Amino acid sequence: MSKEFDPKKIIDFGKDYYNILGLVKETLPKGKNRQDKIELSKMLETAFRKMSRKCHPDFGGSNEAFLDLVRARRIIEDPILKKIYDQGYFDEFTLPDENNQFQVDWTKIGTYRPGTPEDTVGYSLFLKLCNLKEKLNLVPAFCPDSNEQNYEWDFVIKSDKKEIPKLVISIVNDENEVLRLTNGNDLEQALPFKIYICIPKAGIVFSRAKDAVLGPNNKVLANATINSVSFQDLNFCESTNLDFVNDYIENQISLDLEKFHNGDTESFIKNEIKETKLLDLEAMKKFDDMKLSQILNLRSYEIVNDEEAANFIENIDKTSKKSNADEKPELPL
Repeated sequence: MSKEFDPKKIIDFGKDYYNILGLVKETLPKGKNRQDKIELSKMLETAFRKMSRKCHPDFGGSNEAFLDLVRARRIIEDPILKKIYDQGYFDEFTLPDENNQFQVDWTKIGTYRPGTPEDTVGYSLFLKLCNLKEKLNLVPAFCPDSNEQNYEWDFVIKSDKKEIPKLVISIVNDENEVLRLTNGNDLEQALPFKIYICIPKAGIVFSRAKDAVLGPNNKVLANATINSVSFQDLNFCESTNLDFVNDYIENQISLDLEKFHNGDTESFIKNEIKETKLLDLEAMKKFDDMKLSQILNLRSYEIVNDEEAANFIENIDKTSKKSNADEKPELPL
């Protein structure tokens, strides 16, 4: 399996995903042609809306019940996951299509599936940004078109920076994120996946322990230990509400891109990592130069004139005689 898509981490054969959705497997369309896929998507959307009002914790359900519901919708919607779940075991297979059959390359398989709600939503947002590309100084760069890719649509941001940044629309199938972003007030409009707009890997974040050495006036004398280093996205927008994202693109994204061009990135950093240090690419280079200089200095020498350095010669005989007197001969066993 690929790193991007591993059914073994998604499917639990001990759970009845059809029952979780309130559906009967035998009554669903087989999904072998376009019309069947459209009908299945509609049935899954209706079932998800109905069951979410029972499973969501804001309506008397539980976190676990809602997480199972979101995952069930994904598994039955995805033709590859559905086939694995229906057969009851993990195996590599050829996936049938209305036009031909193709062998799934399990080492390269991604999350993208054409014609799914994720594809429809992501592509609609991509087209919306394409219509604003002149105003936003964006260049369309990538659209997914095969199962080896993920739900990601890319734009190049026209910029004077040395490194060419890109803006990404991503559809994220993560039930924990759906639960985090969804509440009872907007459940009717909530999607069973997250829409995420960001500038990916815009910098590096150092997560530090709380062992910094402080001097007078709380001045840092020695930095805290680095626990982990990771890439950090600049988070522009994340939501399960399509109307909210459309409104963001129409009214807010131009202001956020202007902030980015001006170097104001603080507001795009998630709250839980603001205590760590975010480095942009230029700062990363300076940091590397500083660390390299420190390493080189470890091998440097300092010559100090000492007029009494040769005095140890006069004491050699005294030290040698004293040592001989104190030594005891070795005795045989």
